Amino acid sequence: MTWIDVLTLIGAIGLFLYGLRLMSEGLQKAAGDSLRKALSAMRSNRFAAMLMGVLITALIQSSSATTVIVVSFVNGGLVTLAQSMAVIMGANVGTTLTTWIIALFSFKFNIAFLIFPLIALSLPFFNSNSGRGNAWGEFIIGFSLLFLGLEELKHLVPVVSQMPAVIDVLHDSSAMGYPSILIFLVAGMLLTMVVQATSATFAIALLMCVNQWISFEMGCALVLGSNIGTCLIPMLATLSANTMAKRAALGHLLFNVLGMVWALAIFYYLCDAISYLCSHIGLGDPHEVDNVAMGLAMFHTVFNFISLCLMLPLTTQIARLLTRLIPEKEDLEKDFKLQYINTGFMTASSEMALVQVQKEASRYGEEVYKMFGMVRTMLDEQMGSEKQLELNQRIRRMEEDSDSAELEIAKFLNSVSPKTLSYSGEQLSRNLYKEVDELESIADAICHISMVLYQKYEQRVRFTPDMNKNLSQMMSLIDIALAHMLKVLAMDQVPQSALNKAYNHEDEINNLRNQLRNEIFDSLDRKKIDYYQHSFFMHIINECEKIGDYVINVISAASE
Repeated sequence: MTWIDVLTLIGAIGLFLYGLRLMSEGLQKAAGDSLRKALSAMRSNRFAAMLMGVLITALIQSSSATTVIVVSFVNGGLVTLAQSMAVIMGANVGTTLTTWIIALFSFKFNIAFLIFPLIALSLPFFNSNSGRGNAWGEFIIGFSLLFLGLEELKHLVPVVSQMPAVIDVLHDSSAMGYPSILIFLVAGMLLTMVVQATSATFAIALLMCVNQWISFEMGCALVLGSNIGTCLIPMLATLSANTMAKRAALGHLLFNVLGMVWALAIFYYLCDAISYLCSHIGLGDPHEVDNVAMGLAMFHTVFNFISLCLMLPLTTQIARLLTRLIPEKEDLEKDFKLQYINTGFMTASSEMALVQVQKEASRYGEEVYKMFGMVRTMLDEQMGSEKQLELNQRIRRMEEDSDSAELEIAKFLNSVSPKTLSYSGEQLSRNLYKEVDELESIADAICHISMVLYQKYEQRVRFTPDMNKNLSQMMSLIDIALAHMLKVLAMDQVPQSALNKAYNHEDEINNLRNQLRNEIFDSLDRKKIDYYQHSFFMHIINECEKIGDYVINVISAASE
């Protein structure tokens, strides 16, 4: 084998993986925002959560990506640990869909002659004005490239066959009984860790079996090992995550390890049972070259289905075991620590990642509202008191943390590939950017009010009773507007009435600002107050009016 052959082999695997990725992106776009609605189904019961795991993995063509999504949801508290276990178990079954597609269309019914006609048929979809039409075009292209890469792998088989040393090693490794099973199981695990796709490992195992380099049983061992290999990325994703996320990732590994243990215990009996099943339902004996593709696909499906049936009723007990294995650590996090997303994760390229940002934006609003409550407390406290100064320092720290949180959320949004978003998903992503930016502006304005109050204390400026009363009135209006904003951020769909209510609040704030500005200038002209009182008062009023504008911007973005 020359270096050209080696590069061609790597390129064929790369084309296979790229086709798989394009298929996934097309399916996700075609699914649209229905993926974002999957979260409510996950929460209903373990059976529904399992079905969502099957469905999501069938759409995104990767159990690893599904597990990363679920781990990140657990990290943010969107789903419980037990619910996540059900989704992860379903994901293992969902990933078998691709193996059936490969077995059916590449080995049982060879569609190589249809690859380029399919690509030609996808062109009208790309030229359509429909976003969903473009998505189906991507799916067809991905489907075609996947099999084009597989066909190239088949063409490289004669090159490998001319290397007797390699073939002899494979034959010798297959003839040692149970040690051979362990060897090929580890090989499947390592290969999947490298390519991060069980379907690629399945295709390679299939090629080796079809060309009789290894037996059907050793092909099953490779497929069995691929299930463990998919656990790598979710485990890496939890390195910077919280305790709950680490438990979910460990649960994924535990599920696959337990499945491997029972399958190894009865491995040859299981292979015989698959052979018997395939022979009696018309798929043929998988020990024969023409039928091995269907046999391996059946083994992958039956193994994962039995593991699911054995462990789905035990999700609660598995969650308790994981809680004991990874105990909770004391939380010493700062106020604006992100809760629903973690940028250390490998972000799954799907609409479901936007659900996390929506939840984070809602929580961001709650933290901003908390800051505003502190400013109102500062106004009520005696000027220069220890509590007032302590609140001022805390508000400044929270504002700094809010800046960091905004950057982290934006970084997370940037990591969500726009290629996998539907049109509505792209719109939602842009509006989430707006929401978070405006929320950070509210935090800035609140911090400015706190700084003005501190400067007022330093310069020994005191407000009159009427000025304090007017400030309290303005603060009450801002409080009402912010509370309404929190309700809107928690909504899935924002009705027009909620938007109208927000505009009414803004009108009240603007009208009061204009009224107080006229009154304060009149008091200044009549020498009832001095310039410093006027300056500090209007600084606070103007910042409050800015908050009202920012609130409208947040609600408008949410309503779009």
